[in-house]
Amino acid sequence: MRTETITNFKHQFIIKKTALYIFVICLYSCNPNQEKRSTSIETKVYTEVPAKHTVKETPPKAENATEQVEELYLKEEEKEQSITLKSEAFKPAPFIAKILEQLDIQPVAVYEEFIVQKVLPYDITSTVVIIPTIASVEDDGYSFSLHSYVLVVDSETASIKQQFYESESWYSDAIRIEEISIDTANYKVAEGKRAFGVELFYIGASNPNPYNSGSISLFMPDEHKLVKVLDSFEIHSYWGEWDMRCTGEFISVHKTLIMDSNQTEGFYDIQVRIDTTTMETFAKGEDDCDEKETTQKSQQTLKYKKGKYEISKKVYTLETESVCGLQIVLEGDRYHMKTNKREHSGTFLVKDGSITFKGLLTDDPKVEVQGAYDGNEIIIQNYGNAMNPFTVFKECADQKYLHLVKKE
Repeated sequence: MRTETITNFKHQFIIKKTALYIFVICLYSCNPNQEKRSTSIETKVYTEVPAKHTVKETPPKAENATEQVEELYLKEEEKEQSITLKSEAFKPAPFIAKILEQLDIQPVAVYEEFIVQKVLPYDITSTVVIIPTIASVEDDGYSFSLHSYVLVVDSETASIKQQFYESESWYSDAIRIEEISIDTANYKVAEGKRAFGVELFYIGASNPNPYNSGSISLFMPDEHKLVKVLDSFEIHSYWGEWDMRCTGEFISVHKTLIMDSNQTEGFYDIQVRIDTTTMETFAKGEDDCDEKETTQKSQQTLKYKKGKYEISKKVYTLETESVCGLQIVLEGDRYHMKTNKREHSGTFLVKDGSITFKGLLTDDPKVEVQGAYDGNEIIIQNYGNAMNPFTVFKECADQKYLHLVKKE
């Protein structure tokens, strides 16, 4: 189906282009005043031709124009045939062919663009190989899903040592898969056990709302199988919104994984260092554009529980009991707030000893809730005074200062 889509698209492209070329020839052949009007025709017609074929001068005779049009058509036809043949006849290298034979997979089922392999630097007798196969194709090939094979094979013979398979694990649509790579950093997850990473990078198609992201999964060899101990953990994200001229806001989040010495259930914790950069762009005068950039650092912990790594939750409850029962849970860069009257979830930002709960508004006036934060406690002033009146949570009116401490 994917091959038919590519072929149909290319045939339509050639038909349209042929009609355009015929139109050019007619202009040259039928207009005796062509010499005088050549400049305007060149601009109108040749801007549709790919840059590498751009005609710098208008040929003085119709015969020359015909020859150039025929040459362009032949080149496009050769390119079309090349693309079609490549799509129809994927011929894997001998090393990959041996692996496909063991898996009983036909080459036509493989999405060859994302085949990746890398020798393990700490064990050169082993090579990690990723083979995606096509699960489904929709919207004329613009959307598709992939089955994933992650394998460790013998570096010389290509014999499979360990493997992991997941059905329809990767999906590409308006947010499309840009790249798949293998990360062989020192992920020593336990004594005598080392994992490797498989990274996926995505990119969006919107210019007013740019977006890209990257995630990592960790795989640990265990006898004759691979165990996924970390599943699609986001390590990079970038998004924003702007007016396509100057004014806008962009946020970039980068996460670094660091193996810790503390253990949970026999596996080392993973410390995650987070750098969040916010950039605002705005007009400066009539023709200039300026920007303001701020960066904040934060940290979270991944702990191994019941067979996989999960973000460690931090639960904060009121030090002094209140009828409102306020509780705040921090998990990664997200929060969940609950009282006896409401619940709310969103992302939070930590900067200079202060925490801001994005999207959580005070009762009066309507501004985002903020408090003092040091990792072990959160302090929120719940209401003001006659000179500075405000109320954060009306249901917690029995306490002026909401002092929440982290539960061990």
